[in-house]
Amino acid sequence: MIAPNQPINLSVLPPVSSQEQFAQWLGITQDTVRGWVENNTVPNIKIGRQRFINITRLVEQLREGKTIFSRGDYSDAD
Repeated sequence: MIAPNQPINLSVLPPVSSQEQFAQWLGITQDTVRGWVENNTVPNIKIGRQRFINITRLVEQLREGKTIFSRGDYSDAD
């Protein structure tokens, strides 16, 4: 788990992340991440039968200045 308030080096993150790994990175529960995916609050992509967090898209939007992620922001998810 990443220590609170410790910056994350965005350039070394993988293009996608499992929901479990994403929850660990943020120090939150898997249920919270699952809810974000189900509500399209974070960018996600379906690979096989599983949904992964689209880290590439997330980082791109963070670099563009996005700071608020709301339900339905990513309803166009694959």
